[in-house]
Amino acid sequence: MSLLERKRSYLLGVLTSREPAKEVIAFGLAPFFRRRYGELTAQLIAEKKTTAKRRIRLQRLIGLAQLAMSLLCFVVLFALYRQGRVGLGEAGAGFYALRAIGGAITATGVGIGQLHESSLFLDDYECFAALATEFHVDRPTGPAPESFDNLRADDVSFHYPGSARTALHNVSITVRRGEIVALVGENGSGKTTLAKLLAGLYTPTDGAVRWDGVDIATVDPDLLRRRVSVIFQDFLRYFLTAGENIGVGDVDRLHDRAAIQHAAEQAGAHAFVKRLPNGYDTSLERHLEGGSDLSVGQWQRIALARAFFRAAPFVILDEPTSALDARAEHDLFEHIRTLLAGRSVLLISHRFSTVRTADRIVVLHQGRIVEEGTHAALMTANGHYAEMFTLQAQAFNDPPTGNVGAE
Repeated sequence: MSLLERKRSYLLGVLTSREPAKEVIAFGLAPFFRRRYGELTAQLIAEKKTTAKRRIRLQRLIGLAQLAMSLLCFVVLFALYRQGRVGLGEAGAGFYALRAIGGAITATGVGIGQLHESSLFLDDYECFAALATEFHVDRPTGPAPESFDNLRADDVSFHYPGSARTALHNVSITVRRGEIVALVGENGSGKTTLAKLLAGLYTPTDGAVRWDGVDIATVDPDLLRRRVSVIFQDFLRYFLTAGENIGVGDVDRLHDRAAIQHAAEQAGAHAFVKRLPNGYDTSLERHLEGGSDLSVGQWQRIALARAFFRAAPFVILDEPTSALDARAEHDLFEHIRTLLAGRSVLLISHRFSTVRTADRIVVLHQGRIVEEGTHAALMTANGHYAEMFTLQAQAFNDPPTGNVGAE
């Protein structure tokens, strides 16, 4: 698929998919995207016309060459027949052979035209092959630890390919067995990047991540990821049944309905799932016959249940309650220590009410750890964390301003 076709496909998805619909309608973007789609379509048609014209010209040249050759051979055969050097049968056989050769030449011309069209994609293939060679590394095969007493990042730094900015600078952090560690900081401070490094989803540019001293860069990544359960803030909503949306947290136990239901109960999802038309067997795609849809908060509980269902020693929760109301969020975090007893939890949140109960709070700022400690200790230190906490608390305590209620 060419670049123009990929762009058209994306715009078609924006115009016809359910998720973008609310924003497209709210901002009145449909005419803009339709116009852009039309422009790309016109460019694509122009490109295809150019390619087709080249192929037609080539086919015409081959056709003319074939016709000229056929006429020449026919004249030669006719002359030989008039001179008595070949009989009528021989001349007929020769003419039939000429037609067969002409058909082969025509097929060759068509093949050359198709080859020319396909050759336009060779640059993409060669670039892809070059990338595969450039980024090829030997896949580690070391065994993954079943669990750990200490998970540590030692002076890790990371920058994204193609970016000059370093996302993390010499960060060191330890997560102990059964401990809840919270990461806080402004947007872009490196919280999610650090979480992905600890989970083995990214490889540090410098430094190492170790589970009980074992560098995870030497461990089979598939085996390592089975030891990690992750829910990111942009979690996926699979077009599967409610039970399968939870069960994909551990596909080897996908048919363990009792365990799936237990995870749903832990996440507060069981009550609304059992009210669906077919309970856990209800498809969560309303465009399908018998399918149902969920609210954003309900989807978040399904994603939480997916993370709970995976019996992993290390759990990463990236903004896990952003769509929950205050009471539901409070209830969940009141029980999170019991729900994930014995597991190590890395919690990322912008809501300080959810992180204050963590065993330790790590504050990131511009890709560096600037503070670390309990909520009480950090408030006493009156540093970056205390400033952010106070600003957030003040937003709830300050009276509203403006002319609301004024006559």
